[in-house]
Amino acid sequence: MKKSCLIIFLFFSFLGFSQNEEITTFYDSKGNITKDPLQTRIIQKLTKENDSLWLFRRFRRNNQLAVYWYSKTKDSKNKIGQMVTYDINDSISRILYYNEKGLKNGKFSSWFDNRNKNFEGRYINGKREGLWRRYYYSGELAAKALFKNDSLLSERFYEKNGEEKKINKNCCNSKPEFKGGIKKYRKIVQKFVKGLNYNIKGSITVDYTIGVDGKLRNVRIYDVLPLELKNKIIDFFSKINGWQPGFSGGREVPIQNSFTVYFK
Repeated sequence: MKKSCLIIFLFFSFLGFSQNEEITTFYDSKGNITKDPLQTRIIQKLTKENDSLWLFRRFRRNNQLAVYWYSKTKDSKNKIGQMVTYDINDSISRILYYNEKGLKNGKFSSWFDNRNKNFEGRYINGKREGLWRRYYYSGELAAKALFKNDSLLSERFYEKNGEEKKINKNCCNSKPEFKGGIKKYRKIVQKFVKGLNYNIKGSITVDYTIGVDGKLRNVRIYDVLPLELKNKIIDFFSKINGWQPGFSGGREVPIQNSFTVYFK
C-alpha cells in the first residue's frame, strides 16, 4: 500500500506594519515580491530602529538569518554602515561597509564555508582601490589584482604551490556543469522520483552546494515532508556523481544550487 502525504509549506503572513513597526516582504527565487507561500524563498523583515535608521534582515525559508544591513530610509538600496552575510552553517560569509552616500566604502572580506578566506580588498566611494586578493578553497593564494578608481591595472594568478601561472580558460567565470548535460541530470532525478513509494502532490525544492570536487554537499529540504522521505531524497542527491565544479577567477569555487522536484 502506498503511503500518502500532503506537502505542507511553512508560511507566516506578516504583511503590513506590526506594533513594532516591522514590515515583512516575501520574495521568490528570482527576487520578485510574492504573496504565494509556495513561491517564497526569502523573507525580509524591515524594522525601524530610530528616526533615521532602518534595519533590514533577510531569512531563508527555515527562518535562518541570511543577511542584515542598515539603511537611512525604507529603501533597501540606501545602505549605511555594516552589512553582514551568513552561510547555511550560521557562520559569517561576507562583511561589507557603506558610507553616508550609500556607496561601498572600506575593507571587504569574504569567507568560504570551511572558514578559509575567499576574497579581500578595499572600496573607496563605491570603487575598488588598491590590492585585492583571491584564495583557493583550500586556503592558498590564487590571485592578486591591483585596482585604481575601479579600473584593473594588473593581475597575477598563482598555482597552489605559489608559482605564478599563465591565464587560461579556467580564469574565466563558469557555472558548474553536469557531464552529459542538464537533461541527463533531470532524467536521473525523475527516475528516482518514480521509484518512490509515496503518493505525493505538488513539488519541493532541494538546495545543495556543488563542491570544488564536484560532490553535492549540504543537501537540504526546507519543505515539510515525512522524515523518512526527506532522508531518502537527501541521501539520493548526496550520492549523485557527475558534476564539474564552477570556476571564478582561476580557481574552483563551491556554488549554491537548487533543483525543483515535481511529483505527479
